[in-house]
Amino acid sequence: MMEAADFISFADSLDRCWMEGRLHDLEAFLADDVVFVAPGGKPRSEGLAQAIESYRQFTSHAQVKRFETSDHAVTLRGDTAVVEYHWEMTWIAAGAEHHETGRDVLVLSRRDYDWRVVWRTQIPGARAT
Repeated sequence: MMEAADFISFADSLDRCWMEGRLHDLEAFLADDVVFVAPGGKPRSEGLAQAIESYRQFTSHAQVKRFETSDHAVTLRGDTAVVEYHWEMTWIAAGAEHHETGRDVLVLSRRDYDWRVVWRTQIPGARAT
């Protein structure tokens, strides 16, 4: 039985994959039918290949200098878990430094005894209240 700390570790490991350029390893975290919803609801992508491509697009032009997470909240209901967390990131793209904050919301579903992200969205600048 996974505990809240296990889901937080899951989210941290997922983030390390894309930050370290191990995009193929994301398959261990994302469902084949995962849905990514950008802030504001558009664009919306569906499927593992499109999800991995979204990470590839960002990491191909940006060098992450700092990425920190905090304020984790885990809600577990049967075979569904929601992992929310605040993040702060600094990266360099096109010679300019950028700083952004937000909140990720990951919805996980237990599939054949493994947990996979089935929904991900970001809320720009949001912090838990």
